[in-house]
Amino acid sequence: RLTMYALAARRRLALALRGEFDPYPPAPPGACLSPFAAHKADYEEAPLALSWQNSDGEPHAWQAQLRDKLAVLCGYRRPDSPPRVLYRESAPRPAPDMRRKRIYLRAWHDVDMPLDLVWRDGLSKPAPLMICLQGTNSGAHLSWGEVRMPRDSVKIAADLDFARQAASRGYLALCLEQRAFGERRERLLQPRSANPCIDATLHALLLGRCLLGERVSDVSAVLDWLAASGTGDLPAVDLARTHALGHSAGGTVALHAAALDDRISATIASGCVGPIRSTIAMRGDSAGQNTIPGQLLWCELGDIIGLVAPRRLLVTSGETDHIFPFEGAERAAAEGRQIYEAMDNSSRLRALALAGGHRFDAEAVWPAFEELLQDA
Repeated sequence: RLTMYALAARRRLALALRGEFDPYPPAPPGACLSPFAAHKADYEEAPLALSWQNSDGEPHAWQAQLRDKLAVLCGYRRPDSPPRVLYRESAPRPAPDMRRKRIYLRAWHDVDMPLDLVWRDGLSKPAPLMICLQGTNSGAHLSWGEVRMPRDSVKIAADLDFARQAASRGYLALCLEQRAFGERRERLLQPRSANPCIDATLHALLLGRCLLGERVSDVSAVLDWLAASGTGDLPAVDLARTHALGHSAGGTVALHAAALDDRISATIASGCVGPIRSTIAMRGDSAGQNTIPGQLLWCELGDIIGLVAPRRLLVTSGETDHIFPFEGAERAAAEGRQIYEAMDNSSRLRALALAGGHRFDAEAVWPAFEELLQDA
């Protein structure tokens, strides 16, 4: 018992001083004991079998083949029939000149999706659609500027009120609550993990899916509903101008939704782009929410960007972003631009450097996106 107490005290002291307690003997010279050592070596030899670099240079056939493979890897699916409305109600105004409608959709058995649609009074019809996707935050309510958690006001002030921004620019903004965030956080498991995404991530793997694939499937299900049912008593929407906006994990969903669903005609992917082997693969990850099983056997992130071609895509990152620095975003965009060039549309892909770190900068992003939309 004394030994146990002594070791516990040593451990607490080591954690306080160095952040780590390592009671194990030194490894022999040259020994590779860490699992990461093997993974890091394997990344260098990853086959990327369906990468554009290994293709015959015909972009349309290449896209079809990789898109099919990506759908299988992440478990992307579309519902057998359009989702149905479970409930709808008017909601408080997000701003004096804006309206909001709340809708719950059922897409699959036991899969319900809260949506909030936001628009400006006097919206011209039919209006373009902007799908707004929050990252790892307290929920979709940030998009229309509602405070529900202590730090929400700080995040809203940091330009995460996507729907209000989009509505002020003439969009019908659609805020989708993503799986494992906000209203769709895990509630049934007891006990559950501290990270809001890891339980859903690992449980999806048991079914041959991943959390990212399930989130992208939800985006497509919403578009199926709009295509089949229209907006009803809401402002009419021009589905030919369906756009997606997301930051961080929300940007990852926006990018992959555009890669897998060509109904999305233009996309803003903010704070989420960089080569997999120098971002996700090189850091600890307690969530797993952006990982697609087996992806490096087939492609890199630049290839995912290439699946969006020739549609419009704006990639943004902060120059000092600690998760997805602009240098990496620019490299991934350069790889994806090769596919855009093969389709003679290289100007429809742009990479925008933002000042600062992991942030969305409305003042810089919106003018760049509106300029991108003007490209022929």
